[in-house]
Amino acid sequence: MTVERVDIGKVTVLRIEGDIDENGVEALRSILYECLSEARVHLVLNLQGVRYITYMGLGVIVERLRKTRQMKGDIKLACLNLFAQRLLRMSGVSGLFAQYESEAQAISVFQEAA
Repeated sequence: MTVERVDIGKVTVLRIEGDIDENGVEALRSILYECLSEARVHLVLNLQGVRYITYMGLGVIVERLRKTRQMKGDIKLACLNLFAQRLLRMSGVSGLFAQYESEAQAISVFQEAA
């Protein structure tokens, strides 16, 4: 799994490629921790390149969402494939996240709120 980080004003976009599996979970946890430690709390996760997410990977995202919201921020999901949409729905967490068809849409919601 690879993560490209792009800071656009107050918004941080994480473009994730590959599988969020046992190996990718620690990398995801680390990059999200790094963002929060820098007070980057307006996050967009672009999941277009993600083929597979384990429940553990989803757990990391949900846990970081909680921490981000405590810091008055949010995590928005963009470009989810059918597998990711189904996983969120089946695990009961789809209502926690705002989901957008494109990265640009997710970014614009943060920029409009500013």
